[in-house]
Amino acid sequence: MSRVWRLHTKPKVSVKNKLEDKIVNEFRNRKIVAVGWTLREDIYNELTNDEKIRLEKSEVLIKNDFEKYKKIIEENTYETIKGEKKIFFNGKVNVNLIRLNDLKKDDLIWIRSKGKYYLGRVTEKSHYLYAYRDSEKNSGILKLGINNQFTDIEWYEIGSESDIPGRILIAFYQKGTLIEIDEKSVLDISQIMYNKKDNYYKITNKIVNNKENFYDLLSPSDCEDLLYFYLYYKYKYVAIPSTNKINTQNYEFEMLDPENRNEKIFIQVKNGHSKGANLYLENFKKTDGIVYLLTTDGNIYNTKNSKKVIQIDFKQNYEFEEIGSTKNNKKIYAINPEVLYEFAKKAYEDESILMPQSILQWFEYLE
Repeated sequence: MSRVWRLHTKPKVSVKNKLEDKIVNEFRNRKIVAVGWTLREDIYNELTNDEKIRLEKSEVLIKNDFEKYKKIIEENTYETIKGEKKIFFNGKVNVNLIRLNDLKKDDLIWIRSKGKYYLGRVTEKSHYLYAYRDSEKNSGILKLGINNQFTDIEWYEIGSESDIPGRILIAFYQKGTLIEIDEKSVLDISQIMYNKKDNYYKITNKIVNNKENFYDLLSPSDCEDLLYFYLYYKYKYVAIPSTNKINTQNYEFEMLDPENRNEKIFIQVKNGHSKGANLYLENFKKTDGIVYLLTTDGNIYNTKNSKKVIQIDFKQNYEFEEIGSTKNNKKIYAINPEVLYEFAKKAYEDESILMPQSILQWFEYLE
């Protein structure tokens, strides 16, 4: 079964040489995916000239043999100018290199650069290549820090952030150079999007139209917009644009009730499955207004230290439930994500309902 990966494309060497913006072009032009940890990094500059020559001869033998690379890292010691005995990378092969060499035919890899996102497919010809490239023609490989390569990748430009499913965007927020996104909905949508290139994967090009898949497709910003347009549709609440600031804490933006302009309304939204999707009532106690909380697949707790989840029993089509209050006795509500999902479906069919295309576009992939 195919898998989906996300790769950050900023090796330390490329950052040091201020060449990180050139990485993705190299990937596409050479039809590769690559990571650093070349044997010209780490302790290389500490070695004696004789040891450098010994290492460079070993590099020629590695080429298409990852096991030989591992042997140099795990077993070989080298003498430094100071007369010390040292090993590369503390004798441990980096886990990202192991993952790189675990790529299989038809796996998919997401990368991004300068606001553009690309999707690569591992082909039947793909294989490991240690490309140190001392020749003048290929000397840029060393400066870019992309020596450990996997070859024969078919790349396809997908688009900008607004074209990318939310669960994949979230993967780019996570640490780790190369990580697997081990979720079926991500595999399905990635194959569907790659199929726009050459219809390679023999699939239906649709995924099940349910709440879980829908929210996996939405970005965090899409979820904020969805809740806002729902509240606008139901109560005519209007956002105050100046309150939508990146450094705003504990809420996304402030809204006004047209029937009582002195009544402030705040929302906070979390989309995803990780701990980062959880919300905590203590963060909203000092808020001077009504609060609406939405987490699409997380939990709501009283405090960050609490292990007990606030139990919310949403009845069918029940839009929200009161779960607490602020110090000024303003109500705090939990929003039912199922209701918002049904509202989005309704808006897809009914053009009279205001809804951004960034949200509606994902129904094209839902059957």
